Amino acid sequence: MVWPVLNAFAGPNILGIVQDPSNSPITGAKVVLFDVRGKGVQTTSSAGSFVLDGISDGDYFFKVESIGNKPVFGALRVKAGEQHNITVVMSSAISREPEAVAAGAALRNAVRPPRSSPKRPKVKPAQTKRSMKPVYPAAERKAGIRGTAHVAMIILPDGTVDDLVVLSAPNSNFAIAALAAVRRWEYSPTYLDDQPVEASLTIDVNFEP
Repeated sequence: MVWPVLNAFAGPNILGIVQDPSNSPITGAKVVLFDVRGKGVQTTSSAGSFVLDGISDGDYFFKVESIGNKPVFGALRVKAGEQHNITVVMSSAISREPEAVAAGAALRNAVRPPRSSPKRPKVKPAQTKRSMKPVYPAAERKAGIRGTAHVAMIILPDGTVDDLVVLSAPNSNFAIAALAAVRRWEYSPTYLDDQPVEASLTIDVNFEP
């Protein structure tokens, strides 16, 4: 497979696949990576694959758009020496929901080390240590609009979160507000047989005026 390359800054890569719920590749999807100031880089998917190459360290949002599908919004943290491999699953757009945001699945599954013991695993789930209320989008607050953003993420072994994606939200304002808050949440690690491991989690972020 040949990956399209976009040079931007000095640093690690983000490699992704864009597909529909049946695992068929979506060619020509527009992928935009941007920071809190809205500055960033973009590329398009070729044969369903894309690369964002040389991204500097930091926290980023991303948006994926494709004709006939709902846009997908997510967030991830780029660190030197790390490479993100993500799969963006897009859902078909419905005309009566012109502003709806949605992803068909999480960006990836949690990575777990292989087990050598046949015994039933001992699991200690993560617990929330710090959470932050989202900033209510001004336009929606003024109009008295309520909404819920359903967010999938990975809790890393140190309890921080990464690889977030909005599974559903009424519009992009709610999606970005939810991501901006949740990516700063912290958890206690998930333990598998007394070892900290990654964990998958989905939460609802509610907006009520």
